[in-house]
Amino acid sequence: MKFIIHFLWPLFLLLGLRGFSQDPIPGHSPYWQIGIGLGELPTGGSFKPSLTFGYHFNNKFYAGIIYQFKDHIQRDGNSFNAKSSGIEGLIASEESVAQRFLIHTRFTPIKNGPFLSAGIVFNGKDTEQMQFDDSERNINGVDLQGPISITQSRPAGWGMALGLGYQYDFKNGFSAGFEWTPAWGQYPEPAFTFSGKQEISEETTHYLEKKMDVAFKKSVTNMYKVFHLGLAYRFQ
Repeated sequence: MKFIIHFLWPLFLLLGLRGFSQDPIPGHSPYWQIGIGLGELPTGGSFKPSLTFGYHFNNKFYAGIIYQFKDHIQRDGNSFNAKSSGIEGLIASEESVAQRFLIHTRFTPIKNGPFLSAGIVFNGKDTEQMQFDDSERNINGVDLQGPISITQSRPAGWGMALGLGYQYDFKNGFSAGFEWTPAWGQYPEPAFTFSGKQEISEETTHYLEKKMDVAFKKSVTNMYKVFHLGLAYRFQ
């Protein structure tokens, strides 16, 4: 992955230098666009590199793809899923975020304005592992002693997506922008596994699954989606 990024940045630099000498997009002629970006905000250990490629038919219509590579995030105390369990004493949380893919079209109704994005989104299987400390705790009226481990997985899937974004075009051919395109209302069913020093009863695991599932479906970030923040270059 580092090789791809290190290869593309010099390419963009050369194209940018070329762009300073001439306007790469004369008028409203059709043109291509290639870019790189991030699929997560670079905070809390998040970093999800992405590649984009597409074609502008004119100043209103665009068709393209966004591909985001898999990533590993150390969430620890910032884990939303761990908090939704209601269990205290989180000591570690790691999430494996799978690849994501969006085939879409964009419509920009107003010049230099935001665009609408519609297409098909695919997300691979995401898995988070949560570790809780060795403590005495009461879960749904049941006393438990010792460390607890929870694994929550979101199955791979796809959906019809609709979103919004914005792209600012510089005169040298570069563009910067962002996009958020989710499959609205299409929440997958998460899967859970629970383990601990002390055996966790089926009744307790059912209680935790239900509680975490309700919280899971209240967060828009758990829909199949693509978030993209990136830099691109336009050329003919």
